[in-house]
Amino acid sequence: MPDSWVGEWEISIKRVLAMDWDKLIPGHPGPGGRLGTKQDAEAVLEYMSDLATEVKKVADAGKCYDDAMKEVKLPKYESWTQYAAWFPGNVERYCLLYRSGF
Repeated sequence: MPDSWVGEWEISIKRVLAMDWDKLIPGHPGPGGRLGTKQDAEAVLEYMSDLATEVKKVADAGKCYDDAMKEVKLPKYESWTQYAAWFPGNVERYCLLYRSGF
């Protein structure tokens, strides 16, 4: 069972973006330990939106969980640090969201 809810992540990121700030100190720093920027937060929100769209398609076809983790791909983000390691779990979280009736 995932330890967090993607819907809450999206709300939190939107709240953070609405604040006045220049540098973000995230729980998982960027490459080289760098601080985050508003563009980073916007990119994560876009990633989540793109992932939600793709997982919804396979969820609607009844393919969550294992098939979804094999079929859903987002090549646009494959160069991101830790993409391969975290992607299956991110797909699983959206499957859980959609299989829960949300």
